[in-house]
Formats: sequence, structure tokens, C-alpha cells
Amino acid sequence: MATRLLLLSHALVVWGLQLSVSAADSQPPNILFIVADDLGWNDVGWHGSEILTPNLDALVKDGVQLDHSYVQPICSPTRSSIMSGKFVSHTGIQSLIHSTKPCGLPTNITTIAQQLKQLGYATHAVGKWHQGYCKPEYTPSHRGFDTFFGYYTGAEEYFTHLRSDHVDNKSWTALDFHLDTPDNYTNVFNMNGTYSAYAFTDRAINIIDNHDKTKPLYIYLPFQSVHAPLEVPPQYPAKYPKINDKNRKTFAGMVSALDEAVGNVTSAWKRNGLYENSVIVFTTDNGGLVHAGGNNYPLRGQKFTLWEGGTRGSAFVSGPLLNKTGYIYPGLVHVVDWYPTLVEVAGGDVSSLDVDGYPMWSHFSNNLTSPRTSFPYLIHNESRTFVIRVDNWKLMVGVENTTQGGWFPPPGVATPVDAALHGKDDYSSELEDTVAQQLQGDLDKKPKPQPVYLFNLEDDPTEHNDLAQSNPEQVSVMMQHLTEMLQPYTPDACAQVKDSPKSNPANFHNAYSTGWC
Repeated sequence: MATRLLLLSHALVVWGLQLSVSAADSQPPNILFIVADDLGWNDVGWHGSEILTPNLDALVKDGVQLDHSYVQPICSPTRSSIMSGKFVSHTGIQSLIHSTKPCGLPTNITTIAQQLKQLGYATHAVGKWHQGYCKPEYTPSHRGFDTFFGYYTGAEEYFTHLRSDHVDNKSWTALDFHLDTPDNYTNVFNMNGTYSAYAFTDRAINIIDNHDKTKPLYIYLPFQSVHAPLEVPPQYPAKYPKINDKNRKTFAGMVSALDEAVGNVTSAWKRNGLYENSVIVFTTDNGGLVHAGGNNYPLRGQKFTLWEGGTRGSAFVSGPLLNKTGYIYPGLVHVVDWYPTLVEVAGGDVSSLDVDGYPMWSHFSNNLTSPRTSFPYLIHNESRTFVIRVDNWKLMVGVENTTQGGWFPPPGVATPVDAALHGKDDYSSELEDTVAQQLQGDLDKKPKPQPVYLFNLEDDPTEHNDLAQSNPEQVSVMMQHLTEMLQPYTPDACAQVKDSPKSNPANFHNAYSTGWC
């Protein structure tokens, strides 16, 4: 209720400042929502990386750079917040939706795609889903998308589109590539050898070229890039002769392929006359993974961790409908804010939404103070892990200071910590699953007393100076805020269920398929 009242108040305050879409054009803007996978803070040109991202940099220049944009530390939770506009403690998707577990984004949640369809949009999803697929109701073509082209699970091979899994003593390798509509599910077997960034680009361009322009268009484009395994056509790593580390070199090539894909899609967007009345959003789903070539320097930690390197994401909003462009927005933004922001842009009734996010369009467009002053990084009752931010203060309870949460140097600067995390020359999706399962095992353990950390992120964005011992008064204030954030709480859905042997693709023509839960 408090969120809805704040949204209504916000709408009234900024009424005179926000862009009137209907006045600017006869129909709501076209929306292109791009998600990169495992892209680190120090993996993009606009943050000074050695990796070349000219197409993304151009969109940033024509847009608003969001350097205080926060996401979840792993894939499924961030995507659940994009789809729902809710914190993960309210969706029950606090951990990974593994491909063999019968769970998914709750079907009683109205997704952003369903909201936009109600506003007259054509809606399409291209790329990675990772929100559950064991029953049709979980799949994108039943969550508001007219079509879906991509894969259901969290990772697979880039060229073969195969994924390996196991339950108990039975293992398999099978296809996870699909073209779905609400009435038809098709496994795509004929793209073996086609790099996924190419396949997703071609599909997005096909949708754009054939779009009925009497309707506004929403494309949700969550690329596989640049998630492990490290695979890319050889011409892309060749752009980086000065990078000696094998993982980093391949990863840099993968980022270049992603950047090229974004450039080709946005070129089609412009060629078809969609750009002038459009909004383009770009975000990563979590921080980069050092094992797999990513880098978040100078931020602490990486993917899987609740330090800034795992949760402070590279992001921007771009397009000609913004009143002000070419600047860095100083305010806080959380991934849950995209849902009401897109509804706001589309001309929908934001005040009626049951979400945790704020509509941010007028703030981005006019450089107004962000309405967001707080958010939970994670509230996980089962493991007694709680991390929140209020103003510039960050409180961490139940988070152990492990190697994963250390400070990783810029690429090319070796340290003992960096070396310890490179146990293999190649980082595979199977190894990532092992890491994820180990972390999930930690979450499933009985709660143990854990340390409390306190940081002032304005003074100490790299989290070097723990103030918990020297400032117990602020710890008490933050604990009170934490108490207020603890309810309501939805239990971690995927932690409650076991891997199902029914998920075996051998039951479905050797392809990952719906219909087994």
C-alpha cells in the first residue's frame, strides 16, 4: 500500500514535467529492452575498459548513463524483477532457477509484457528466459509475449545450443533452442553452428522489419552474451592482440560480438522508422565473473556476491524522447524500477500497479532527484542473509568475507586472489553450475551467526572501510530499516523443491521442453 501511495504522489508531483508521449506522437513509444549476461563494470567502453564497445558507447552518448543502477547478483532473480517490478523477497526467486527444478516465476504475477499488451503493444522475447519452463504457464509465450525465440535455461553452448545436466545418476546433453507462440512450441534443431548472438540479432531484425507499425513494439532482448562458456568466432578476439590472458581475450571478443549485435539491431530499429518514437534500455543482469574473463574494477566482488561488483550494473537509457542526454544520472535506480518506468512511458496507469519500483522516466529525462532512497540487495530468511541500502549506507548481515568477495585488479595485473580463481584454463557452464550449486548449498544450511558490515558508499564505493564497529549507532538505525523491510516475505521457491528426473530431455525428443511438472 505504501508503494502505491508513493507512486500516486510521485505521479502528481511530476505531472507538469514528464514527457507527454501522446502529445509527442500518435501512439506510445516503441521499446527495446536489452539485457547483457554477466557483463562487468569494467567490461564496457564508457567505464574506461580496454574492451571496445563503440555501438553501446554511442547509445550512452545519446542517452543517460545510469552509474547507480542496481541488479541482483545472479541471473534468475534479476530477470524476475524485470518481469515483475518486485523485489526478489516478494517474488520468491532469490536463487537460480535450475533447469532440472520444477519452479518458476509465480503465475499470479502480471509481467511487464502482459501490462504492455494491455496497452496495445506487440510483444516479443528473443534470447535467454531463465524464469522457469517446466509447465507452459511459466514460459514466455504464456507470460505476455506474442513470440519467443531463444533458450529456457541459464546457460548453454553458443554454437550447438546444447546443454548438459544430470539428476541423480542420470546425465544428458540436449538441445535448448525454441521458437514459441501461445499456440505452438517448436524446437529449433537446424541452427547448429550459428553463433547465438547472430541468431538473436537476425530474429530481432526480422521482427522489426515485419512489424505492423500501427501498433507500438516492445522487444525484450536478453542476449546470451557474455555468459560462460567462453565461445566466440575468432575474428573478435583478434581485435585484442595486447590481451594475453586467454579467458580475458575470449571474453573481450564476446563483448565485441555483443556490441556489434546491438549496433545491427539498433540500425534496423532506425531504418524502419521506429527510433524517433522509442526508448532503448540497456542493463546487465549482474556483475562480471572473474573466473570467466569478466572484471568489475574498481568495485569489490563479482557475480554471485552481494558486494558492489556483483550488484552495481552497467546500464543506460537512450533515445530521442529524453529531454536531457549525455550526462550521468546521479540518483539510485533499481532493476524493479524498469517495470513502472516502461508503463509510464507507454501511457499506462502507474498508480494502480502492485510493484516495488518507481516510475523513473521523468527523472531520467529531466535530471530530477531520484525518488529511490533505499532498497534491499537481498533478504533471504532461510539463510539469514540480509543486505540493504538506505541513502548512502549499506548494511550487510550474514555475508562471509570470502575470496569471491575480494578486490580484483584490472585485467593484466596478477594477484594471489586472482590466480586462485583461475583454476582452469577454460570456464564452462558446467563449472558455473557447480559454483552455483555450492552457493545454493550454503544458503540451504542452517543459519549460523555471521558478521555485520556497514559501509558509507558515498565516501567508500569500493567497500574498503567497514564502519560497523566504529559506528554502532548507524548500525542500529540500519537494523531498524531492515526490520521494516523484512515483511512481507515470500520463501525462496526454488530452494524448496528437488531436482526432478522428469526434466530429462530424453522424454521430449532430446530437447529441453515444457510439460514435466
